[in-house]
Amino acid sequence: MRRVWADGIGLSSLLLLVTIFFFRLFYPVPSLIVTPDYGRSDAWHFSFATKYVLSESLKSNSLPLWRNDIGDGFPLFAEGQTGALFLPNIVLFRFLPPVIAYNTALMFAVLLMGIGMYVWSRIMKFSVLGSWFVAVSVTFSGLSMTQLTHITLLQGMSMLPVIAALSIAVTTLGPYPWTGFLAFAVAQQIAAGFPQATFLTLVISSVFVGYFSLSQKKWKSCAFWIIGILLGIAGGAAQILPSWEFLKAGTDPGGFAPTISTMYSMPIKHLISFILPFALGNPKYGTYPPFYAFDGSIFWENTAYIGILPILLSAAGLLFLRKDRFIIFLLLLSVSALMLAGGKYAPTYILFSVWPLTLFRVPARFLWIASIAIAMIGAVVIDRVSHQARTQWMYLLIGIALLLHGAQLLNTWWSYHLIEPASIWMNTPTLSASIGSERIITIGHGVAHNRIMTGSGWSNAKPYRFLREGIAPDSNMLWHVSQHNVYAGRYLKRPSLTDSLLSDAIKTDEHTATISAVKFLDFFSIRHVLSFLPLDAPGLIRTAHRNEGDTDLTLYTNPHALPRAYLTHEATAAATLTEAIHTLTGPNFTPGESVLLEQHEIIKNPRLTKFLTRTDDASRILENNTVAWEQDEQTAIRLTVEASADALLILTDTYYPGWHARIDGEATQLYAANLSQRAIMVPKGIHTVTFFYRPVSLVWGLIISAISALLTVILMIVLKLSGGAHIQKKVQPPVSRHPRIRGR
Repeated sequence: MRRVWADGIGLSSLLLLVTIFFFRLFYPVPSLIVTPDYGRSDAWHFSFATKYVLSESLKSNSLPLWRNDIGDGFPLFAEGQTGALFLPNIVLFRFLPPVIAYNTALMFAVLLMGIGMYVWSRIMKFSVLGSWFVAVSVTFSGLSMTQLTHITLLQGMSMLPVIAALSIAVTTLGPYPWTGFLAFAVAQQIAAGFPQATFLTLVISSVFVGYFSLSQKKWKSCAFWIIGILLGIAGGAAQILPSWEFLKAGTDPGGFAPTISTMYSMPIKHLISFILPFALGNPKYGTYPPFYAFDGSIFWENTAYIGILPILLSAAGLLFLRKDRFIIFLLLLSVSALMLAGGKYAPTYILFSVWPLTLFRVPARFLWIASIAIAMIGAVVIDRVSHQARTQWMYLLIGIALLLHGAQLLNTWWSYHLIEPASIWMNTPTLSASIGSERIITIGHGVAHNRIMTGSGWSNAKPYRFLREGIAPDSNMLWHVSQHNVYAGRYLKRPSLTDSLLSDAIKTDEHTATISAVKFLDFFSIRHVLSFLPLDAPGLIRTAHRNEGDTDLTLYTNPHALPRAYLTHEATAAATLTEAIHTLTGPNFTPGESVLLEQHEIIKNPRLTKFLTRTDDASRILENNTVAWEQDEQTAIRLTVEASADALLILTDTYYPGWHARIDGEATQLYAANLSQRAIMVPKGIHTVTFFYRPVSLVWGLIISAISALLTVILMIVLKLSGGAHIQKKVQPPVSRHPRIRGR
């Protein structure tokens, strides 16, 4: 009973600390963390924006599979970071208002991390005080608190200690029911949408399982752990298969090059952040160098501050308990993790040219493993001291030290983030009324943002409120404004190729911007341009202007922008990518009058060849064509098309697997047009054309996930009926409290 009360106090105090930290997001008014990153605010432009559309979708009993209003069409679910199948997201964003749901999800992720670290430590037979110490040190570390801007990362990492705890339970307490819980937890971490968190979790779990089981030759323990992991991976197939499809259609389908996979590495000098978090500067005040001036170093990725006490205790443990096998294990784990976190600055850099490390860009996230190991070393020392002293005064002294440790961590990060009333930031931007549903592009937002951030950080919120008026991606989804650009973790290859043509035509510096080829605005159906820089673009009409301080924002209108859907009777073909780009950039290609098709598609369907012959009366034919919009939803489009002759219908939305088309209810072939857009052949006359998104990858993913869930249930029934203990004898962890303390 004393143990139950002690654990209850430990868990309740964790809940109290988390509640104290997050209460200000709910009272006196709902508020949001909108802390800037470089070039934008990940918290505002991505984390909250994607969760907001998740809330919209769930409330309409659907999933955010596709968004037409970012990137000219983007597979938001397949990109993964929306976390649409993560159970806490489903519950919170389905039933609560978006702001409350978002803040609750953030709070729950931090709380789950704390509880997970506590339970994991208790399963390994740490004392209540030692477990509480580990939980607080990791939960309120620099890695956790600075990452409140990245909710998907936190939700993924919050599952790490849960899975690690269940892994230890499977290998030490027996397969029933822990294997089933492990499978469910792994599937949920995959659903959270942050693959690197799953990778780090599998790394640290396998290391601990190896330490506990392999040294004692408990092969059955490892076998059931592997079964649980595999069932969990299969359970996550509903997210894995669409994301794999997205990866294959992306710019780096085989993984990043070593220069990219080691981009955000931890410099050796950043080790000082374990002791002094702001020794190299504080981005809140603009004193921390931007990553492009610091060789890729980012404050919120490299700052592993876990308080002074863990460092002191770890030093004492290494000095006085260096023969303890568990201490040696944790030391080797922390050193290995630090070497990997160093990325390009460490001898282990060569590993980042090998899959799966090539899939990620932030080696510094191995600091999570190092921080956990260091905190556990400190917990070993706490347990040793409390065990040897065994006096009330010593317990009281340790308790006071731990409370001061928790207070120090909370105080360190209390004022770090920019927290603003949600109503201010969600208010509709002034210029959106002049835009309507037409497609826009924002220029110079990153320039203006970085000028403010590198100058004064986010100590003053007012400039960022004005930057919000630029409706930069993906914040545009909050107001259903269609934005040509998209902000995501990865990008699609086809849109990136054509977007590079527009990027080459737009030149910006610190003071001005020019558009040398306005035809690419026409090409993408971009009707409006929002610019934070004075813009030189012949043919654009200045429509509106706003100013605040030394930041200007001007709205321009492009009167020649193509409609989002149009008909053409002329096409040209390209056999290679080089030929395609040469054609699109050439003076003879006029968007709207002609369209680029791919030679291999024409070979497969000779009927397309008739569009390769130039029509002398093309202008007259075009005048007699009409396209009327009947339905425009995220995953379903319906048009009424009147063609005066056989024609190609071009939809300037992104071409991507899973999209299908029908003419008058009959399926028709969908082609890639202009590299990244969609086209179908339409016969002469009046027709109803529909486009709809139905990804086969999701269907198969759901089937595999369902089968995995069924197999997991069957396995648990079999284990239950067989008694569980007959399959594996219950064992005690080799680091149970007293043997581990004595170094046995």
